[in-house]
This record gives sequence, C-alpha cells and structure tokens, in this order.
Amino acid sequence: MADFLESEAEESEVESEDDEQPAERKKVKRKAAVQSDDEDEDEEDDEERLREELKDLIDDAPIEESGSDGEDSDASAGPKKRKKSDDELDDRLEDEDYDLIEENLGVKVARNKFKRLRRLEDDDSDNEGNDDPELEREVIAEKLFVGGSDDEDENRSESAAPRGEVEYDEEGEDLESDADDFIVDDDGRPIAERKKKRKPIFTDASLQEGQDIFGVDFDYDEFEKYGEEDYEDEEDEDLDEYLEDEEEEGEKRRTKKGKAKRPSKKSIFEIYEPSELKRSHFTDLDNEIRKTDVPERMQTREVPITPVEEGSTELEDEAEWIYKQAFLKPPVSKPDAQEARERSRRGNSTITKIRQALDFMRNQTLEVPFIAFYRKEYVQPELSINDLWKVYKYDAKWCQLKQRKENLLKLLENMRDFQLDKVMQNPDAPIPENMRIIRDEDIDKLKSVQTPEELRDVHTHFLLYYSNDLPEMQRVQRTKEKKRELEERKRQAREEADKNGEDPDEAAAAVEAAEPEDEEPTEVKYAVRSGPYELCRKAGIEPLVKKFGLTPEQFAENVRDNYQRHEVEQQPIAPLEAAAEYVGSIGSATEVVRRAVYMCGVQLAREPLLRATLRDALRDRATITVKPTQRGLKEIDENHACFSLKYLKKKPVRDLTGDQFLKLTMASEDKLLELNISEQIEGNTSSSYLEELKQLYQKDEFAATVQAWNELRAEAVTIALTKIVMPELRRELQAVLLQESKEYVLKCCRRRLYDWLKVAPYESRVSEDDDEEWDTSNGLRVLSVAYVPDRAHSAFACVVGAGGELADHLRLPHLLHRRNAWDALERQNKEADMTALRRFILRKKPHVIVIGGESREALNVKADISECVQQLVEDEQFPRIPIEIADNHISKIYSNSIRGRNDFREYPDILRQAICQARLLQDPLMEISQLCGPDEEILCLRYHTLQDQIAKEDLLEGIELEFVNRVNEVGVDVNEAVLTGRGTELLQFVCGLGPRKAQALIKLFKQTNQKLENRTQLVTVCHMGPKVFINCSGFIRIDTSSLGDSTEAYIEVLDGSRVHPETYEWARKMAVDALEYEDEDANPAGALEEILEAPERLKDLDLDAFAEELERQGFGNKSITLYDIREELNSRYKDLRVAYRSATPEELFDILTKESPETFYVGKMVLASVIGITHRKPQREMLDQANPVRNDETGLWECPFCHKNDFPELSEVWNHFDAGACPGQATGVRIRLDNGLSGYIHIKNLSDRHVSDPTERVRIGQTVHCRILKIDVERFSVDCSSKSSDLLDKNNEWRPPKDPYYDQETEDKDLRKEKEAKQTKERMQYVKRVIVHPAFHNISFAEAEKLMEKMAQGEVIVRPSSKGSDHLTVTWKVADGIYQHIDVREEGKENAFSLGRSLWIQGSEFEDLDEIIARHVTPMAGLARDLISYKYYKPLGGMRDKAEEILKEEKARNPNKIHYVISAAKNYPGRFLLSYLPRARCTHEYVSVTPDGYKFRQRTFDSLPGLLRWFKEHFREPPPSGTPAPRTPAARTPHQASAYHTPAAHTPAFHTPAHTPGPAYINTPYTPSAQTPYMTPFAATPRQPEFLPPPSRSRPHAAAPGYTEPADWQKAAEDWVRRVASSRDPSGTPRSSGTPRMSGGRTPRESRDVRSTPHGHSSGRSSRAHSLRSTPHTNTSPRSMSLGDATPLYDEN
Repeated sequence: MADFLESEAEESEVESEDDEQPAERKKVKRKAAVQSDDEDEDEEDDEERLREELKDLIDDAPIEESGSDGEDSDASAGPKKRKKSDDELDDRLEDEDYDLIEENLGVKVARNKFKRLRRLEDDDSDNEGNDDPELEREVIAEKLFVGGSDDEDENRSESAAPRGEVEYDEEGEDLESDADDFIVDDDGRPIAERKKKRKPIFTDASLQEGQDIFGVDFDYDEFEKYGEEDYEDEEDEDLDEYLEDEEEEGEKRRTKKGKAKRPSKKSIFEIYEPSELKRSHFTDLDNEIRKTDVPERMQTREVPITPVEEGSTELEDEAEWIYKQAFLKPPVSKPDAQEARERSRRGNSTITKIRQALDFMRNQTLEVPFIAFYRKEYVQPELSINDLWKVYKYDAKWCQLKQRKENLLKLLENMRDFQLDKVMQNPDAPIPENMRIIRDEDIDKLKSVQTPEELRDVHTHFLLYYSNDLPEMQRVQRTKEKKRELEERKRQAREEADKNGEDPDEAAAAVEAAEPEDEEPTEVKYAVRSGPYELCRKAGIEPLVKKFGLTPEQFAENVRDNYQRHEVEQQPIAPLEAAAEYVGSIGSATEVVRRAVYMCGVQLAREPLLRATLRDALRDRATITVKPTQRGLKEIDENHACFSLKYLKKKPVRDLTGDQFLKLTMASEDKLLELNISEQIEGNTSSSYLEELKQLYQKDEFAATVQAWNELRAEAVTIALTKIVMPELRRELQAVLLQESKEYVLKCCRRRLYDWLKVAPYESRVSEDDDEEWDTSNGLRVLSVAYVPDRAHSAFACVVGAGGELADHLRLPHLLHRRNAWDALERQNKEADMTALRRFILRKKPHVIVIGGESREALNVKADISECVQQLVEDEQFPRIPIEIADNHISKIYSNSIRGRNDFREYPDILRQAICQARLLQDPLMEISQLCGPDEEILCLRYHTLQDQIAKEDLLEGIELEFVNRVNEVGVDVNEAVLTGRGTELLQFVCGLGPRKAQALIKLFKQTNQKLENRTQLVTVCHMGPKVFINCSGFIRIDTSSLGDSTEAYIEVLDGSRVHPETYEWARKMAVDALEYEDEDANPAGALEEILEAPERLKDLDLDAFAEELERQGFGNKSITLYDIREELNSRYKDLRVAYRSATPEELFDILTKESPETFYVGKMVLASVIGITHRKPQREMLDQANPVRNDETGLWECPFCHKNDFPELSEVWNHFDAGACPGQATGVRIRLDNGLSGYIHIKNLSDRHVSDPTERVRIGQTVHCRILKIDVERFSVDCSSKSSDLLDKNNEWRPPKDPYYDQETEDKDLRKEKEAKQTKERMQYVKRVIVHPAFHNISFAEAEKLMEKMAQGEVIVRPSSKGSDHLTVTWKVADGIYQHIDVREEGKENAFSLGRSLWIQGSEFEDLDEIIARHVTPMAGLARDLISYKYYKPLGGMRDKAEEILKEEKARNPNKIHYVISAAKNYPGRFLLSYLPRARCTHEYVSVTPDGYKFRQRTFDSLPGLLRWFKEHFREPPPSGTPAPRTPAARTPHQASAYHTPAAHTPAFHTPAHTPGPAYINTPYTPSAQTPYMTPFAATPRQPEFLPPPSRSRPHAAAPGYTEPADWQKAAEDWVRRVASSRDPSGTPRSSGTPRMSGGRTPRESRDVRSTPHGHSSGRSSRAHSLRSTPHTNTSPRSMSLGDATPLYDEN
C-alpha cells in the first residue's frame, strides 16, 4: 500500500513538471521552500526580503484555496485560466452573484471570506474543506511507510528547521487575505507578510516539495505530539461555541477565526486503516512502547517482564522449575543426539546460573544478548546464548503458570471461607454428605502444581465438586466486599470529621446514607452443568459412591505407588441392598447402582493425581499404529514423505524422531493415513495396564458380596479410563508430539538461517601490489551476473561498489548463446556480448565476479567469463579475478519483493537479482535483513520443506532470535545505516531496541541531519533511558576513524569496539598499566590510542589479579570480561563470522540442480526422456574379423556392429567399414531427467533380458522410468537402470529404508486383497448412454452375453463400450455360446451421451446403427448361418483335438476319401475352423465371415459352394501367411529353433500344422569357408522372419506366402529336386518365388523379374554370389535348413 502511494506521488510530480506553466510556478515555489529550509534562524530578515521580492511572482492563495475547499478541479489542468477567474470572482463578486453563477453552471464556486467558507462547509459537510484525500495520503505515506529507508533522502536539507514553530494552514492564509492588508503588527508590517513567511514543516526536501505542490499541511511530528499533548487541534472542536463565548479584541478574534479551519485537517487516524497504522507501528500502544525505558522485546513479549519483589524466593523456585522443565525433562519423542549430550553434561550448578540469568532479565531488565556478551561469568559454560533464550521463553511460561495458580488459589480460598461460613451457620449440625470440604491438602496440591496440564487437572477437579456453589459464593463474596468498602469509607469519614472537629458518627451515617441501592451486579457466568453426573448428584446418590471402599485420592495413590497402599473398605451388604435406600424417583436399585458406578468413574477420572500418573504412563508406553486409506494406498509412493511410515505397528512414541509425527499428522489430515495412538498400554507386570489398575481397586476375598462390589469397582475403573481419561490424554499426547515435531522443524529453519547469516563478507584475494585501484579498504567491488534460462530474456551484469551502491550495469542479451553455434548471427551476437563484458570488467575493475546459480548454464557462463578474464590477464596485465557461482535463492526472493521493487523500481527483475547477489557477497547479514520489514517477506525464504506447518508468529519469532544473535555479534553502525538507508532493518535487532525504537532513532538522525559521534549522545541527543542504553550501547558501533576532524565532540576510541561503556575505565586502566605509566603521567585516552597501535603489550598483564581486585571492590566477577576487553583492544569489532568459502562440488550440484540430498539420492525412481543411443566404435582388428549377416527375407546384408541392414551388396558392408561410417555396437541409452540432468543407462541395465539393440526397447523422445544407481556431482550426470527388477525392487535394495516398526505383514495382506478385488471386479466398465434404438441396451459385456443366450442366431445388441464415451460395441450371436463383439468409433458427437453423427468400423463409415446392422452384421450373420447349416458343420467350438478325433474316425471308416469338418471357433468369434485330413496328419485353417463374403487364404468368396469348390481344388497348395501367428521373439543366434505355435486371433488365413514347428528367424553370418555343396528344399516357400512383431492388416508388405509342411521330408525333397533340376541357378543360392509375394513385401530389385524368373536371381543379387569374399552356404552351416523366405525351419530333432 505504502509503495503504491509512493509511486503515485512520484508520478504526480513528473506529470506536473511536464506542464510548462504550472511547472514554472511550482519551481519558483519549491525554490523558496528549499531556500528557507537552508537558512538559519538568525537570517530571518534575509528571508523576509526574499519573500517580498517573490511576493509579486508567487500568489499561493488562489490556487491553494481551490484545492483546500474540497473542489474536484484538476490542479494541473489550467492554472492560468483558473487564477484569472478566481481573481475576478474573489475581488469583485457578491454572494448573490455567486448564487447566480452556481445556478447557471451547476457546480459550486469557492467563495471568499469566512462567511463564504462556512456556507460551503454546511453545503458539503462530508468533505469538510478537505483536499483530494488520495493526494494527502501520498504525501503522508511518503514519510510514514517508505521514507527513511530509500535513496530519496539524499536531497534533504543540510540543517533541519527547528521544531515547534508556529504553523499556519494555507486555508488560514486564504481566510484572512483581505483583512491582513490593513492589520499591522507592532513593527508596522502587515501580518500577512509574517504569515507568508512560513517555516517549512518538513525537514525532508522531497516531503516539503510534496507539501508545496499539493498544499497538504500535515506534519509528521504530529505522531510525536499525539500522546504527549493529545493533539492541541482537538481543543478547537466546537468552534461556533468558542467564537460566541470569546469576548476579546478584533485582531485576536480574527486570529481564532483563522484557526477555525483546523478541524478540517484530518489526522492519520482518520486517513489510514487501523491495520496499516498497526503494521507501521503508529498506534497509541506503539507510542507507549517507544517512550518506555524497557527493552522493546521485553515489552512486546506475550507475558511482559515483571520484576521480583525483594526478599522473595521466587527466582530460586523459578530457576529450579526451568531447570527441570526445560533442561532436565526429556521430550516425549526421541531427542536428537546433540540435545541428549547437552542434557547429560549439565549439573545442578545450572540452577544457579539460571537464577542469575533470571535476575538479570527480570530485576535488571537486561536482554539475552547483553547477558551472553557482557555477563559471561555468571552464565557460562552451562548456558549458551540459545539456552538463555530458552530461559527467557520459559520465564514467560512460569509467569503465566504462576498467575493462573494464584487466581485458582484465590478461588479455592474463597470457596473454603464460603464453606466455613455455611457450616458455622449451624455448628452443631453434621456436615452435609454431599459437601466436600476443601482441606489444606487441596491447597498444597495446587501450590505443588508444576505444569499447565496439572493445573488444568486441578481446575476441572474443583469444578466437578464446587461448580454449583460458585454463583452463591460469588454473591456472598461481593456482599462482603461491599461491606468492607463501606467500613473503610466510614473510617475515613470519621478521621476526616475528627480533623475538622465534626461529629464522627454523623459523618459515618452520612456515608452510609449516601450508599446507593443494591444494583444487580454483573455476575461471572459459569457453565451450567447439566450432564449425567449432575443429574446423578441431584438424585442424591453421592453417599452410595462413598461406599465403594476407596476415595479417588486413595485409589490414585495406589496407582502411583503400584501397590495397595490403601486397603478397600468392604461394605457388609450387597450393592443392590445398599442402593435400595436411594431409589426414590429413579425407579429401581439396579438403575441406582448403574448411576453410582458412573459417578464413581467420573470422580476417579477427575482426580489430579490419577491423571498425572496415567499421563506419565501413557507418554512412556504409548504406541502408534498407522495404516493407509484407500486414497493413501494410491498416492503414497516411494517419493512421498511418509513412504517409510505408511504401515506402522505399535511404534513407541518414544522412538519418534524429528519431524516424523508432523508428516504423519499432515498425511492423516489429507485423509491418506489413519493414525491411532494405542488405546491399551502395557502394564508394569502384565500386558494390560487397565487390568492392573482394576486389581488396585479390589478386595481380595471370594465372598459373593465382595465379588459383586469388585465387579462394580472394576466397571467404574473401566469407565474412568476408557471413556474419560485415556481419550483426553491421548489427544493431549498427540498435541505434545505435534508441538515437538514443529519445534524440530523450527530448529531446522533457524539452523538454515544461521548457515546463511554466519558467513562473513567476501575478502578479496586479488593481489594488490600497492595498487590503489585494487585496494579494498574503501569497500569491495563486486561484479554480479544474473540470467534466466530462457534465451528470450536478457542477462544482466552489474557492479556494486562500497555500501551496496549500484555503480553501473550492463545488458547481455546473448550471454547464453554458444560461441560455436551453427548460426553465424548467433556467434556474432555472442562475441559482441563477450567484448562488452570484457570492456566492462576492464573499466570497473571488480575484486570478484559472482554468477547466480540458476541452472547448469551457469557453468558455461563461468567458462565464458573466465576466458574474458584470461584475455585481460594476458593483454592488460590484469590480476586474476576470482569467479564464484552462488545460490540465487535469496536474490530471486529479493528481486520479486516489495522492498526490492521500492529500492530499484525502474530496473527489471533480473538486474535486481544481480544487485542482490553482489550485496550478499559484500555482507550477507545486511542484505538478508532487507527482507525483515513490515511486509514480513523474510518468510518467503525456504528454510525447510515443512515450514508452512509452523505458525507464522512462531516462525517469525525464531527468525528474529537468529537475527538478534547474529546482529549483536557483528554490531551495527548507525551512521552508515542512516547514510545508506540499508542498515535500518538491522538496528531493530540490536539488544534493547526493536522496530519501534529503531524507527524513532533513525528518524531522529535523519531529521536533525546529525551523526552519532559517541555513545554518550544516545542519552544526550536521543534521550535514551538508562535501561535501554545499557542494553544497546555495546552493540552500536561508531566508526571513529571516519569522524576525524569533522566534529568538535570528544571522540572515544572505545566506541568503535565491543567494550561496553560500563567497562571503559577498566580498559583505560589496562592500557595505562600495559604501558607502565606512572599515575601522575597517565593520560588514559592517549594510552588507549597508543595501546591500539601496539596491542601485543597487553599480553604481559595479569588479568586474573585485576579481576580479583575488581571483585574485592564490589564490581563482581569480571574474569572473562577482562579477557574479552584485551581481545577487543587487539582487534576492534573483529568479525566473528565464518569466512566465505567457494561451494564444494556437492553444494554446487545442489545449487544448480535445485535439488538436495533429501530430494535426489541414489535409489530414487525418476522419469527420464531418451535423447540418444551411445555406440562403441569398432577397432580395425574387429572390422577385419567381422561377419556380415544376410537377411533371407529381404536379401539385404546387415552390419554385425551397428546392425544397419539395408546393404544390397556385401561389398557395401565393407565400404561401410572402410569409410568409418559404422558407429559401432550400441552400448547404452542417453537420457535427460526432468531437472535437466543428463543420464546414462548401460545396455546391461536396460532390461532384465539380454538386449543387443537398444532401439528394440526404446526410441528417441520416449519417456522411461528408471532408478538412479550413481550420481556424479562433478560431471552433473547420473547412471540409471530401467530393469524391471530394479524398478520393482522387491528386495528393497533401492527404495528408502523402511521404519524398524514397519508392518510388512499388513501391507502384504492389503496388496493381496487389492489384487483379489481387482480380479473379482468386473473389468468392463462403461458410461451409460442416451441412445434411442431397439437394439441398444445400457448393459455390460457379461450382461449382453447372458441376454443373448435365449436370442436367435444373428441377433444384434448395441451397448456402451469400455473404451470410452466415443465408442460403442456391437455384439451379435455367431452360434450358440459364441458372440462377436465389434468396436464402433463415433465422430461428430454433441456430448458424451449422445450418438455420433458418423460411425466407423475399421475403415468403413456408417450413418447410423440401422446401417451398421443392415450392411455389416446381417451379411455376416447370413454367411455364418449357411456354414452352421452345412452338412459337415460340427458344434466343436473350434477345438482342434476334437476335430482330429472325428476326422481320424471318418478316415478309418473311409481311407480313400479326404475328410473335412467345419466348426465355429469360440476363441476367435467370427471365424470357422476348417479341419481336413489329406494324409496322416490333420491340417487346420480358418475361414472368416466378413460383410463381403467368406475370406479364406486371402481370397474372398461370395458363397459357400464357391468357397468349398476352390478349397477342394487347391487344398494341396501351401496357404499364404497373410499375417503370422504371434510368436515369442527368438534370440538372435543362428542355431535356435522356434517353438510350436498356434494361430493368432488376428490371422484368419494363416495356417500352421498342429505338430509343425514354426519358422525361426536365423541370422546367417558370413562364413569364409571352403566351397561346399548345398541344398535348400522348397525354394517356392518364402520365409517369414520370427522376431518381427505381427504387422496389422493395413501393412500388406508384411504378408508373405505361408507353408504347409508335407507329410514326408524325403518325398518333398525329391519332388522339389525333380521340379527345379532344369532351372537351378548357377550361382548356387536358389531364390524363388513360386508363391507370389505381396507387392509391399518386395524390394525394388525383386519386383523386376520375380514373376518372369521364378527361380532366378536379379542381376544385383547374382553379382554378390561371385564376390571374392563370398562363400556359398553348406548343409552344415546355420542356413543349411532354410526352406525359403517364409518356410518354417525344419526341426531335425
């Protein structure tokens, strides 16, 4: 908001300056304001003369009047025109004329004089003469919310105007413009002249400028006056009344009338929202905190610091309590190792140290940093600074607990007095049975309470027994109080009457008479108890409860001591008999007993001692069980934070570590996990604690009466524990565990911040060689480079000089381009950027260069800059400037922050990022603190993944404490903070100060334009109180060397050190003693300066003796302080932070990848994209021994290394080798991870099966799952595995380790259940559709088949498809029990439920369902019907073995006939199995029914007779393999035979004999051996490659002629030899194509003569046979059994 106002104000200034004439007037006006600001008070005459000269040029009244009278006219639109009209109107017109003008114009016109003003106010009371409120807000906001921290203060005046001058409104000037011309003062000057000689109210030039432009008369110092003078303006609220009553001379009255406009000026409380004022610390409370002389953090603590009364032992009690609660008592969950070590090393001496620290805090109001730095002797070594903060925190808890205890104690005592009064009303009567008298033991119990939980127990116990008496007790108490007050007043009246000589009794009677009538007081409303217990109590059965044998206190003591300390008092009568007397209106004794048991249980449950004992037992023995929900089973994978905790079984809460419980709670809230704290806890000697407790409330006898009472007691204990106490304690335990987890996360956040803040400013390593240009004494020059990975955005370089000032910047639009880019323009642009950067470095001479670690490209940028620096080293004798890569997390937050935008509003984000990076190198503490403004942007930094789970206030408090520790360790230079505007945020963390006090301090120095010259001025100039001064003075650093001769004030050299002003004398004494001055010659100041030049002389001092002397003189123990003083004199304000160091390779990896060891680790499963295949190039020896392989299918040769298989000639393979074109054997796959890292999967890690060619498994651009095996942080690469075994990781080798209490058994059980559920669940799911058609049914697959059982053959059902809402399924009945399901794709759908405009079945389009049934289904149904009605049709369901049985039976009956049968195939609906027995072995082929006819052997037949006729003529021919049967890919080895095969569902015409092995794909390596004869039978049967996946029907080139194996191999061979003897190819490699190949399967070489020369080779192929390196295949070679391109390999075995 403030920033918006500031920006608007700036824009307004620019706009108004652009207008020529207004700018001229404003410029003169501004000049006057600035000049008057620069003059001293004694030069008033000069000012008056100047104003006289400018009087004719500047006339403020007309232009400002319009602005101040609530007009909406535009101040910059036409000032000349308005001035003229205003002059005419103001000087010449009467009221009637104004009325006429207003009536005609329709707008109000500003009228002169007071009467005119009052009328306007009456007319427009809402806008009481107010200016444009936005303009007022802008000017005020300039100072309030933004001013003081930015660079606009540079233009402010050198000397400030004195505060408290008489101020006048511009409205006031307007009102008296007429009268002032003739009213003169004592010197004869017109008073108007004196009024116009206004002192500027703003000391800041820019604010004064704003006031002059907008006429807003708001004084920032009004904040100061508020609270001190209660705004004097408000005294004049009722002006009318004031003007009527005042009867003085005219001049004074007119002056008062002039002030009459004051109420129209709005205060900040009217202009700004309360939330804005609170945010910027301008509320009444903030003013009070500023003025109070107590450290600010002590005032703003939730429980403010309070001193301890003298003589009280509270500090001792508190110290002991804090020691036990904060340092001795272990947490419920498992503490970390460091905390456990610290707890063990502390002894009882810690209590003394804690008490001393509490004394410093509470009685001396010393803050923690002061105690840690200047009172070390009293707290070290037991208490570190963080331990002191813990003491400070627990002090607040103690004060809160003490206050609550006192309140409850007062309540108990009042109740005891009330009970006593009630009993004493009738002393002889017995005490009522239902009254529980408060005893001293109850008071002692309350006093011994140690924790808030115990106090709550005592309070609920009190309410259980006494809540009904509270209202009456309250009334009695109030009556007593009134009587006491009346007696006190009467006593005072008597004393007064005695003094005055009056009658005391009369005075007392008068007081009594004056006592008002009893008013109905406002009572404290207590909760009305109307629960079951209260009903039982009203029924009067409480006495029966007492007969149970033990009081709740006695039972609790039994439980605490774990034995029957108190024996049970047994009643002689049975429970029902005892209950008989209490039946009353309840109805039955059984009901009375039931209620008594409940009352007993409640009383036990509310007993504080029992609750405390059970609480300890639960925290010690409780276990947690975790189980995932259904949603959790899916979402909690191995990358989830709760993966190792997904199933837990009885994990003790004592074993929970770190943030585990917080993660579990978050998952539970997200409904991912069910988290349960055990209801049953183990006992001391048995498995059930509850059973043990029951035994402690039993009478050990076997009588029936005793057993009856024992049962009731056991029931009461069960109710108390299971229904009341344990659920409450479990909730309490859950809250404690959650709080401990959050504290752990907060500790991690603080540690992360500490790691950032502990780094010292960068120290230049550039060799100076006495060269002033490279001297760092005036500050470090840093060149910073920032970029974003997107090349569309420019990168920026900037140089930041001393004090964080931006010296210059450079835009580098092509920084990320590569120098060796293929694009010449890109190379040219890159070179231009590098040249510009080199010149920039040469000109600015930075001491160090820092690059923002945005991505891995930072490494390339570093290499480029290194090259630039190297050139400068070689050409310009430049020193070698170090180059660093830094984490840009903080700088990115800063660049997007409100603070960053305010500091550098006109710069782009990337440049702001570069500036922040440079400043972080100069001073991390200073730069990170810039985010600690009122906008709380420091919370935007990422300290921990779970930081959002911590309450914002707690995280802010933790961050603040870390800043307080570091800032006080380093100190703050106030003068530098005021000068640069960058240290103001640091000042709030100084000990004793805070945001409010620091704000006031900075404001004071800015307004007075002074420097802090010594620490004493904190008191004399800043009016700091003694308490705040003592706390902060040692941490405020003054650079005494920079003051030099610029001041006349005394310069104390120790003000530039950590030595506290209280010990200056001792430091001087040490200096004098070290120099061995005589007392009369001693000059302490001179001795100090001398010792600072030669500090080694301090080593000879005996500081221990000095400390003893000081202690003897009553200064206390100062042994460590003296050593600290000596250390400080050796090196004043030595930086205690850790020196900057460059990032290690691991840190650089995390910076550039934005990963961490928690998010990126070995074993993590990641997604990656395949970007390439790696190869190993073959060596020359390997090439010489190479065996090229020829593919029988294509006739092409294949390279044995890279497996390139398109070489038509063998010689081309050798040319391929010789040219070096062979990339070599594939070795693995290159991948890229989501985070930009490159990775590699070795070929052996690609799959569990052997892979020789990675392209069989993956393709470029494919996304694969893989697991990280190795991380190379230096090369920014990872080795991965995509093996299924590694991904599944059943042995848990790679996954994050599971918790020791992980419930693997339950997980396995759930996985089995889920698997079974999936199997039983119906797999076919569909979306219900709105389609009107008689054949359409909204049913599933199974329902459709069931419905079709009773339907006729050929009937159709259309139903929804499981493939989605844009598919339908047409199911038709082929035969009984056989149904074909046809997928229909819809296009042109209006919505998901309607029918598409066009319907597609494979490549055919249909308009509607009727067309599908008519054109597609009905023809197929008719063809199927013909087959079913055929005489040789058998309902065998397509079973081959059954068909063979029938055929063999028929063959046996009639051997001379070739028998055949047809059956509908159940496995392949829509196909019919044609089985026939030509000889001894059955053959099976499929006939498919299609809308066009029967399809058999890739031929289509219109009718069944036509089909059978062709079959009978050609059955001896081998069937063509249109689509091969699915096979398991064979290994690429020459000798492997294939397995047996069955036809695939999608290959209706492919036939493989039942006992015939399918073709195996054999790679035949080239074998240089002797010429051997060979024979390849059945050249007419081409070969089908085994390894290829089955192609679809749309790929005709994949189809090749099939083969039906003849009955006898020898006969087949002889037959083949006879047929081809005459046409054998002389080359010796017969290649024929007796069965025509599909056109798509031929290569161009085959297509030339494949039909004309069925057994010959093309010229291209024949040439290969005569190659010098060619060797014909032999019968014993791996290819000897080849039967042609698609003939199955014969299995010799």
